[in-house]
Order: sequence, then C-alpha cells, then structure tokens
Amino acid sequence: MMKSVSIGMLALVLVAASALVAHAGGGAGSGVNTTLLDCYAIQGGDNSPYVLEVEDQFGVSRIRVNKARFVCTPTAAATVVKGPALNGDFDPNAADHLKCYGVTVRQPQPDPVVQISDPFGVETANVAQDRLLCAPAIKEVVAP
Repeated sequence: MMKSVSIGMLALVLVAASALVAHAGGGAGSGVNTTLLDCYAIQGGDNSPYVLEVEDQFGVSRIRVNKARFVCTPTAAATVVKGPALNGDFDPNAADHLKCYGVTVRQPQPDPVVQISDPFGVETANVAQDRLLCAPAIKEVVAP
C-alpha cells in the first residue's frame, strides 16, 4: 500500500518537473540532458489523515496516506564522472514514469530542516542524507 502512495507522489513530482529536450549520449564527462530528481529522506514526518481512492494503469485502489518519506528536488545539472555511455536512444519527452536509484553520498552535507507544502498540508521536517535519485523513465508492460 505504501508503495502505491510513494509511486503516486513521485508521479506527481514527475508531472511538476518538466524534462529538458535532448538525447543523452557519451560517457564520463557527458552531461545528463534531462532533469533528474534528487530525493532526500524525511525524518519524523507528520502522519497524514487522508484516505484516497486512486486510479492508475493497474486499476483502482483505496489507500491510506501515511508519513511523508521523501522530498525530491530537481537537479540543475548532472555530469557523468564514471561509467559507460548514456542511453542515446532515450527520449525524455516520452517519459511518463520515474525510476529511482539508491545512492551513496560521498560528500555528505549537514541535514537541513525544511518546510514542505504539498496537496496534503504543510510540515516542518529534518531532511537526511538517506536518498534516492529519480530519473524520468518509460515503462512497457512485457508480462502480466
């Protein structure tokens, strides 16, 4: 159930964060030519009082919205420091999903305290270095 809420909230973020128009390519030193979302864990988020009925491509579900878990910020820039060539065939304009990766932070920053507003309310929370990096993605169902 929480997975549905997290995916739904990330989908809202994807709609809000528009992807840049470009194709990726190249390896180390290449810029990532789309907006990525750097998602930070929220420590001790408030409990939400909401129960929602959500409809998506997998059907209709009744879900309870629990504590906020992540706040995602759009990246201003991302450059490949190490790794193979990026997917040159990826079209960020066709992306309608997010794919999120666990990350290791090599130079941690102090944990900030932030005020976050969303459709469910306003809360003040600590933002930790436990994070995800989310990229626009295209999903195709290949098996039921």
